[in-house]
Amino acid sequence: MFLPVSASIRQFARAVTADRMVGDELALAVSAEANQKNKNGAPPASRVEWFRRFILRWREVMAEEAAPKPFSNSAFIRSMGPMPSEARLVLLLSDVCGFSAREVEEILEPLSRPYEVLLTEGRSLVRTDRGERSALIVEDEPLIAADLKDVLEDMGVTVVGLARTAEQGARQALKNSPDIVLADYNLDGQKTGVDAVAAFHDAHHCPVIFITGYPDEVLKGDEVEPDFVIVKPYRPEAVQAAVAHCLDAARYAAVDADATAGDL
Repeated sequence: MFLPVSASIRQFARAVTADRMVGDELALAVSAEANQKNKNGAPPASRVEWFRRFILRWREVMAEEAAPKPFSNSAFIRSMGPMPSEARLVLLLSDVCGFSAREVEEILEPLSRPYEVLLTEGRSLVRTDRGERSALIVEDEPLIAADLKDVLEDMGVTVVGLARTAEQGARQALKNSPDIVLADYNLDGQKTGVDAVAAFHDAHHCPVIFITGYPDEVLKGDEVEPDFVIVKPYRPEAVQAAVAHCLDAARYAAVDADATAGDL
């Protein structure tokens, strides 16, 4: 089970740009192009085609000789960091997004090296020594929480807290200052992972991954949204790949678009 296509492409866009606003703008531009083509009689884009269109547009935006499309603010574009390595893109597309080898090859065509080589290199990034990195797990199912703890510790991340409610999660986040938070979206039928994150977000800002059986209810454009959504039943490699990318991705300080000449 995967996220709806529109949410999936937004999540991936945020990941590769390491920025929510830039990722959403880029995903919106690709969506607008696809919708326009559909109005002209073209069939709806497949999930693979959506991602292929996104990669093509992102490469166009980042090309030094290209005009800053879909943006008009060149200073804003220059403030962004580089595109992730090919190996990391293969890792995210394969282990987090769930694409097959053939689909990844189509999305990233042309690949500089064989898919298997790039995937092996990407998965080796999961085991990279990141020093003393820590995580908080907010999950009301003890067995799932214990399994997630094992998944994180297997990749060298220390779990500094296990919380079962939104209130406990907020308190532990403020107390332990984790480098990343993994939260169940639907905690007790009344509070959600969003409630937990909203309670500590202003005082402690860190990457957040939601793990949920309700993918249609997340990534709606709310003020507090996750860096990744992993759909239950989750695969350990998906969790590890998402965590590794969140801990590694530089949060580029993009210039304020409103403070510079030109509009987004």
